[in-house]
Amino acid sequence: MKLSIRDYQGVSFSFDVLALYCNRLLIQFGFGVVGIFEVIFLFNQFDSNIPLVALIYASIFLLSVILTPFGAMLISLFGMKRLMILSIPFAFCSILSLFLWDLNPLLALFGLIFSTVIYKTLYWVPYHVDFAKFSDKKTRGRQLSILLAVSEIVTIITPLIGGAIITASGYSNLFIVSLGILLFAVIPLFFIQEKYETFSYSYWETYTELFSKKNRSLLLGYTGDGAQSGVTLLVWPIFIFMLLRGEYLVVGAISSITILALLVLRFVVGDLVDRWSRKKVLTIGTLLNTTGWLVKVFIETGFQIFIIDTYHGLGKVVNQMSVDVTTYNQATDNGHYIDEFTVLKEMAVNAGKTLILLVVGVVIFFYSLKVAFVIAAVASLFVTLLNKEMMVGEKKLIVPEGVRQ
Repeated sequence: MKLSIRDYQGVSFSFDVLALYCNRLLIQFGFGVVGIFEVIFLFNQFDSNIPLVALIYASIFLLSVILTPFGAMLISLFGMKRLMILSIPFAFCSILSLFLWDLNPLLALFGLIFSTVIYKTLYWVPYHVDFAKFSDKKTRGRQLSILLAVSEIVTIITPLIGGAIITASGYSNLFIVSLGILLFAVIPLFFIQEKYETFSYSYWETYTELFSKKNRSLLLGYTGDGAQSGVTLLVWPIFIFMLLRGEYLVVGAISSITILALLVLRFVVGDLVDRWSRKKVLTIGTLLNTTGWLVKVFIETGFQIFIIDTYHGLGKVVNQMSVDVTTYNQATDNGHYIDEFTVLKEMAVNAGKTLILLVVGVVIFFYSLKVAFVIAAVASLFVTLLNKEMMVGEKKLIVPEGVRQ
């Protein structure tokens, strides 16, 4: 199929989408310069103890699973806009904890875990619900292509910037740069509309819905997506850092070049998501993503990192784009239950990250770090379950294709 600029001429954005995504980009830039180097920082601080680092991140995601329903309950009291605004100081404090690490490592670790969990609890459900409400379903794939292309530009430059700063002046200055950017992230949120939702589940009812048979596709699909994200978060940065013998600038440069090679694919995939069936795109993406994980087992050099990660990136682009569009479509299709769907999805994703990190933390005692790539490949297969229509609330949990609430 031939891709044309004309395919994107009918795509427009509401002011709320632009303001919301501007906030997202600032947060992404602030966290992005630290990015993969945060895991490496903790890896070095704990004397290359991968199981301990895995346990730290697993605790963050487990606490997120526990607290996410409480965060959703606050939406009816404060509104989504105010909750996101309240989350930004905690994002700031998570990086501040790293900056102050040498003063008291134990206290800084507690601050990192606490601040990150509260930020995630207050921010992500309102963000996803707002984006689902503000974006246009008919062109959502192409909207996401354009926005994610801009996001990719940030993603391209931040590893290189981070690696350069660490090489030139160390981690402290890196954290200062990150903190400076995060200070401005709250500003765009003041310009979006305030939205309220009433979370319909009680705390324990949320878990009943999450683990119910009728929501099994949602649970397994997003748990699989979270599991492979957990490997990307923890194992991949440590793996390439060890392979490249601690060269921070090279780690950042290879990461940036790989992402640059994938930038144009955002537009191609976004057009396919809008034109092809969700099932077709998600299935192709999962196939590419799964084989990409398996091929990573054979990486031995820096050049192979670039070639194989670019191939895997192709699968991740197709997979993540289709998952994102599927998620926002599923959310809006749930009407009044849009926040309930989003909460269940976020809990499943964080549960997947928790499980994979605990498994990796144990398996690493007996096998090579590369075994995590095989586990991620298996987990990625579960993402195809998101092809199934999912409706939450009042016995409308599974609806045939084409039927809308």
